[in-house]
Amino acid sequence: MMKKLLCTVFAVFAVMTAAGAVGNIFPASRTDIDGVTRSGYLDEEGRAVLPFAYASAGEFAPCGLAAVEDEKWQTAVIDREGKLIVDYTESPVSVDFSDSMIAYRYADHSVYYTLSGTKLGSYPGAEGFFENGLLLCRNAQTGRYSFVKEDGTAAFAAEYAAAGAFSDGLALVRGLNGAYLVIDTTGATKATLDAGADPVYYTVYDGDTVVMTNGTNSALYSISKGEYLTDFLYKTISEFRDGAAMVRQINRWGLIGTNGKLLTAPAYYYLSYMGDGLYAARSEDGSASAVDANGNIAYRTMSYVGGFNELRYGLSWHGMADGSLIFFKKNGGYFASLKNAENPTLLSENVVRVTQDETTKYINLSTGRTLLAQAASFDLGSGITAKTVHYEKFMGYQSDGTEHGWNVDFPEISGLADAKVQKSINDDIRSFFLKGPSVTAEYEALEGTYGASVEGSVLVVWANCVSGRGAGSSVWNNSLAFDLNTGRQYRLTDLLTGDYIDTVKKLLPAEHELYLYSFPRISAKGVTYYYNEYESATRRAYTESYLLTYEALGAAVDHKSACYAALLTPYTRPLAAAKTTFSDVPANYWASGYIEQAAADGLMNGASGAFRPEDTVTEAEVCMTLARREGLSTASNSTVWYAGAMSSAENAGLLDGLDPTRDPETAMTRADTMQVFANVLVRGGAAFPGEQQTAAALKNVKDAAAIPASRRAAVALCMERGLISGYDDGTIRPQQTITRAAFAKLMVTAEF
Repeated sequence: MMKKLLCTVFAVFAVMTAAGAVGNIFPASRTDIDGVTRSGYLDEEGRAVLPFAYASAGEFAPCGLAAVEDEKWQTAVIDREGKLIVDYTESPVSVDFSDSMIAYRYADHSVYYTLSGTKLGSYPGAEGFFENGLLLCRNAQTGRYSFVKEDGTAAFAAEYAAAGAFSDGLALVRGLNGAYLVIDTTGATKATLDAGADPVYYTVYDGDTVVMTNGTNSALYSISKGEYLTDFLYKTISEFRDGAAMVRQINRWGLIGTNGKLLTAPAYYYLSYMGDGLYAARSEDGSASAVDANGNIAYRTMSYVGGFNELRYGLSWHGMADGSLIFFKKNGGYFASLKNAENPTLLSENVVRVTQDETTKYINLSTGRTLLAQAASFDLGSGITAKTVHYEKFMGYQSDGTEHGWNVDFPEISGLADAKVQKSINDDIRSFFLKGPSVTAEYEALEGTYGASVEGSVLVVWANCVSGRGAGSSVWNNSLAFDLNTGRQYRLTDLLTGDYIDTVKKLLPAEHELYLYSFPRISAKGVTYYYNEYESATRRAYTESYLLTYEALGAAVDHKSACYAALLTPYTRPLAAAKTTFSDVPANYWASGYIEQAAADGLMNGASGAFRPEDTVTEAEVCMTLARREGLSTASNSTVWYAGAMSSAENAGLLDGLDPTRDPETAMTRADTMQVFANVLVRGGAAFPGEQQTAAALKNVKDAAAIPASRRAAVALCMERGLISGYDDGTIRPQQTITRAAFAKLMVTAEF
């Protein structure tokens, strides 16, 4: 989490640019310090083009629409500019898109909309989409299939024991008498299949071909000819895609056309469809390849670990024994690689989401730049940091093959003046999360993260997890509260009087019994109660929150308690004691404490025992300091001391917009420094304001004309966040430089 910097340089809330103005956009998620995971949309430069305002967000379908959910787990459909096409409504099992329709899939029915959001109707038992103007539906009571029109009326009277959707005006069905028929859109029978075999799929391919099985092997059958196109030679024939199907003969795989002719003879040990006309193939020599239906090799490797699963956006991938990922193009050839990465999901022609260094990252493969990474730590203010610790406990496998166990994040606090208090708090936090919600819950799956905040002089930490899976699972959002000065753990009874129950009962909605309002959380504003609803077959587990302010609680608050006093008393982190670590920084120097603290925090160093407080700060020094604070690598094989930090800052996008021919060892202007920190904000999900908003932000700045045109948006972004206080005369002096002493103060006192 970012805090202020550079003459009070910035906080976080993005003014989003219009999504339609950019090219490819993709969904991204991040978990904030409140423990809530929010989703939004980025472009391939890492700009947030739609805000992180959704509980979840899906990828945009080829039709230009995507499904999103809000915090109440209602589902809507949006276009690329964030406009609601289908308003939020009860969340379905899934949302599907065709090139002309949207389908909300519920357990027993589907609701269809046009791409403009007009509701077509609700259809019980609907499967797939309207094909040739007709929709396949299954009656839940009888189990029989029929076809309906868009107005919901029956296309024709017949019902079937089984059926497939129409394609090219034909559908394959099984009559109630067991016969397999091919019908047209009027229900008329066009052909009857061989009674000695059964169709493998209820699909007619290329208007003529059906895959049949005799119970042991499979063959292709021609409707028009009334005869088999192949003998029953194949153990398996897959569904056809783009005119080709995979066939297995004995223990080898090949490819066949709808006419029954082999496109590639069975020669592969393994074959699977990747998409867009390519197949993953493993050959006798141990190589893995991406081949087309005719066996032409697009890509081949002798060294791989997994991958070749899917072709998306013209790319696929495979792993290597050294832990790296190799990405290759549809038309063959290496595209990019990532070290120590796993779980890749391709999101556009250039962007992939991976887990790297135990962190979820969104990376532009063309530039190698990390567009967004889940924060490994959060700055809570006053020098206090919450570092994320990951805990896993494997408990076995579920019936569907997925792992069963715990997958939980919790915080480790640093930055407190008293090491013993800090250790005590961290021990209690760890014990809290590793114990879980209850004794019985220790045997249930637990997944989630944490939230944390500093309320006055009180640290509040809470779980944001789900205990269990499926129906009956519940939210676990219990909390802890610690006095940052003493380490004392506060409970609700330390804040409220002994007879507070009656007051609380009157303030909470009466629709639920009082005992169902669990896990009260204290804050500087009051006490928040939570009503947690279990997951059911039709909805996810969810939470309703109710803040009872101190004003509303009135006499139920013990205003003389240590807890109440701590909540209303801001925590002040003591500066490092004034001393003479650096020969040129005497104890009575105005910035001595800030310099000592910056050094103690490992952010800034001196050389040969001197700090050079009155020297101007250089770009190299700014990059090194930020790299340390942001947790970026500073390592390098170069003899240039700042090479590693500069490289990391460049890759993270922190130097975007600066002159590429600049000398890193020259002093940075205030305008250039603001550009760097605005880049940090954008990396975290913010967006540069547009021209009108920039002009509004700078209208009262007396020397706004001195701001370079390329820096105006950056300066405006810093001002919007309340980060630039400027000078008493109303100027911000963008061309001036900053001393190392002033920069040390900013690093210690600013919240960014």
